[in-house]
Amino acid sequence: MKRVLLVLVVYVLIASVSFAEIPGTPVKFSLLDKIAVPEKNDVVDGLEIGISSYTYKIKGLSLNFIFSRIDEGLGIQVSPIILTKSFAGVQAGVINLNSSEISGLQCGFFNKAKSVRGFQFGLVNMTEDLHGVQIGFINFIETGYFSTMVIANAKF
Repeated sequence: MKRVLLVLVVYVLIASVSFAEIPGTPVKFSLLDKIAVPEKNDVVDGLEIGISSYTYKIKGLSLNFIFSRIDEGLGIQVSPIILTKSFAGVQAGVINLNSSEISGLQCGFFNKAKSVRGFQFGLVNMTEDLHGVQIGFINFIETGYFSTMVIANAKF
């Protein structure tokens, strides 16, 4: 009876995987923006490692040694220079530039985002709209009660 149940479970798992839509690659290696393996997949569900890369959408860990650009991200992004449109999770870099919204933690020497829901931690932090806390030497919130603060700034 146990063997029959095990065979049925394995069969269901194999069938569900074969019919499931797999949107992205589990691993991507990048030398430069367009020099990557796999070459034509701009969706990563797992790990991206490279020197410099562009990925349209990632869920997982992005680790680049010079530059990382992601349009939509969920997870952890680590690189000296980071450019994103929309990101949820943790960004750790020297320069973090986000043209839309970040939800989570943005950590670096210079952090800039249009909208932040969470924390910005760095030497200079800038945002148009904040629902959270900024900790740094200089903190700017365009729509805040105190638009410029030293050490810490918050808006909820």
